[in-house]
Amino acid sequence: MLYVSNEQAVRTQLIEPILNVLGWKTSNPKFVRPNAPDEDGKIPDYTLLKNGKTTLIVEAKNLSIDLQDKKIIDQLANYCFKSGIDFGILTNGVKWLLFKTFEKNPKDRIIWQVDVENDKTESVARKLASFSYANIDTLDHLLKKSKILDNGWKALIGSTESVVAIISQKLLEKIKSTEPTFKIEADDLKTFTEGKITELFDLSSIEEEEENTDKTKSEKPETEFAEVEDVIFKRHQKNKIREKISVTFPDKTVIKHKRVADTFVETIKRIGPEKILPLNLYRAGVAIVSETKDDFYNQHKIGKYWIMVHTSTKEKIAVLKEINEKLNLKLVIETFTNEKLPKE
Repeated sequence: MLYVSNEQAVRTQLIEPILNVLGWKTSNPKFVRPNAPDEDGKIPDYTLLKNGKTTLIVEAKNLSIDLQDKKIIDQLANYCFKSGIDFGILTNGVKWLLFKTFEKNPKDRIIWQVDVENDKTESVARKLASFSYANIDTLDHLLKKSKILDNGWKALIGSTESVVAIISQKLLEKIKSTEPTFKIEADDLKTFTEGKITELFDLSSIEEEEENTDKTKSEKPETEFAEVEDVIFKRHQKNKIREKISVTFPDKTVIKHKRVADTFVETIKRIGPEKILPLNLYRAGVAIVSETKDDFYNQHKIGKYWIMVHTSTKEKIAVLKEINEKLNLKLVIETFTNEKLPKE
C-alpha cells in the first residue's frame, strides 16, 4: 500500500487536504511552512502560523508508524517545547493525535486520538475542527468545554444499565400521571424499556446511507464542522462496502438501486401497499405500511400510504421475504455489494 511506506504521499494526499479544509492554506507560507528548521536546525514537517506567530506543529508519519511510540511523541514534544507552543499534532493522515506540551503529567499530554476511517464522522470532524485556523486561539477553551461535557455525561450515564434505569423511571412517572392505579413489576418495566431502547437506538444496524442522503444533507443546517464532515464523509464513502438489495419479479422486472431504501419502497409500490396493509407487518412498533404518519420514524409516502424505512438492510430483507411468502409473489430477493452496482 502506497501510504504505508511513502510519507510524501501521506502528506500531499491525506494530510494537506484536511489542513486546507481546516483553513490552513498549505500553499501559503503565511499560514503553513513545510520543513521549516527550528532554532536548533531541527525540521518539523509543518509549522502552522497565525498572524505571523507559530501556533501549531504538525508532524507527519506514514501508515507503518505507531503514533503512540514514545520516540515519535518525544520528537513532537521537542519541537513544541523549543517553539514555546502549547499544542502539537501527530498524524499519518488516517489517525490524528493532539499533544499538549506543558502538562505536568506526561500521561495527560495526549489529549485525544481519532481515526478518520473508523471513528464516527461527527466525532472526527469536531475534534479536527478544534485546531482549525478559526479555532486555534480558543483551543484550550474548547478542550475544557469538551472535558466538562464528557465528565458530566459520564456522571449521568455511567453504563447502559443507567440509561435503562433513567428511562424506566421517566416512563413509570408518565404512566402514573395518566394511569395512577396501574401497577407494573419492575422487571417487566425494565424488559420493556430495554426492548424499546434496542429498537430505537441500535444505530450500528441502521444504514448509514439512509442517514447521509443528499436530501438529508441539503436539509441539514450548516455548522462550523460542515466542511470537515464533508471531507471525512467522502473518505468514509470510498472505503465502505455496503450490502444492497435486488428484487426480481416473475415477469423479469428487476428493482435494484444504490440506496436500499429506494429498492424497498419501489418494490412495495410495485406490489401495491394496499395489498401489504392487511398483513399487519410491524417494525419497532410502527406499521410497515400505514395510512397515518409516525412522528418519530422515517417514512416514505406513496399516495395515501406511509412506508416505514427506518430499519436496517437486514430488516428490510426480512420484511420483503415475509411479504413474498404471505402473498405468494414468487419474488427473487438477493443481496450484493456496492462494488458490483452499475451506474444509474
